[in-house]
Amino acid sequence: MSIPVAAQVGETGNQFYARCQAEAGKADGQCDTYIQGVADTLAAFGKGGNANGICGRGYNRGQLSRIYLTWARRNRTTGSLPRLAGVTFALREAFPCRVN
Repeated sequence: MSIPVAAQVGETGNQFYARCQAEAGKADGQCDTYIQGVADTLAAFGKGGNANGICGRGYNRGQLSRIYLTWARRNRTTGSLPRLAGVTFALREAFPCRVN
């Protein structure tokens, strides 16, 4: 059985962006739920002192998809990257960890 290439590499940033736009920031939608999972994981890294995580003020459901959509509109050239990369870049920009 052959698996389609798209299924092998996963959803791209462009595909995820389109799905997030269609959900229009719905806090219990697939977009915000996925980003929440990424944010929780990155926050754990940040609390552990890893600069690749996210830090700072907390975040809430509903705002995460808006953060991603805003970032993705400004960074359209990254749309071919996997969705995880774009979400990570967006969250790290919104909630950076400061290294002293």
